Amino acid sequence: MIDQHVLIHYHIFKNAGSSIDASLQHSFGDRWGIFEGSHAHAIQSSAQLGEFLDANRHLAAISSHLARPPLPRASCLPVVFIRHPLLRAYSVYNFTRWDPSQPYSDIAQGAAFSDYLRWALRKEPGSIVIRDYQVVHLSEASWRGGNILKTAAERLDLEQACQLLTDWGIVGLVEQFELSSQVFQATYGPKLPGFKLLPNWENATGKKGVSTEEQLGDLRQELGEALYSDFMEANQLDLALYSHARSVLDQAIIRAGLTASQDSIQGAPVGIECR
Repeated sequence: MIDQHVLIHYHIFKNAGSSIDASLQHSFGDRWGIFEGSHAHAIQSSAQLGEFLDANRHLAAISSHLARPPLPRASCLPVVFIRHPLLRAYSVYNFTRWDPSQPYSDIAQGAAFSDYLRWALRKEPGSIVIRDYQVVHLSEASWRGGNILKTAAERLDLEQACQLLTDWGIVGLVEQFELSSQVFQATYGPKLPGFKLLPNWENATGKKGVSTEEQLGDLRQELGEALYSDFMEANQLDLALYSHARSVLDQAIIRAGLTASQDSIQGAPVGIECR
């Protein structure tokens, strides 16, 4: 018996995941499910996700903040979005500041964005959320030390995360959300009847009508060169992952017969690459 295709949305916090989930719920209704742990930091293995799939064979799509790669089955179809780490940090800051139910919301409340970044750079508890977190999410770093809040990404973790995206051959970029959605739709639509990934934003905290470069420039000016440089250095692995994701997306765009965006977005510092 051939396993049916099941879409797995690896929902990285503040990477347009709510928008993806809204589309999946609209597409599949009760055939879309959520897989999480007992608490916000109870990450789940591929084997645990596989067990969930076995127990819920009616599902066509699953979303999870806590599930970690690799895919539990070869027939599963991955969806993950990567975001520029500075823009992501700003979104995390704004979201946690206004939602007191979020972990460490008290840190962001009443603090300027610059103060929030300084908190992260001191490697305070919980600050991993904006320190190379996307590499952590997609690598063995999630499991290191027995507690994701105490982990840190390393160079080998970057290589693992980049290889994962290369092997999948598809990824989304938050900064190119509409085009990324079209790529996923063109790639997965024929395999998943009823699948419709709508390019609609949910829970958005970015500035509408402002280019990525303008947003980055405004934040750089707000932070000042010293703090900006320190933050970028602390996220050099995420920056390299972001650059690699752009390359993977560009290739997926070509395969899908779409036209690539010509936007120029700041990538990784010189000397930091996936391999």
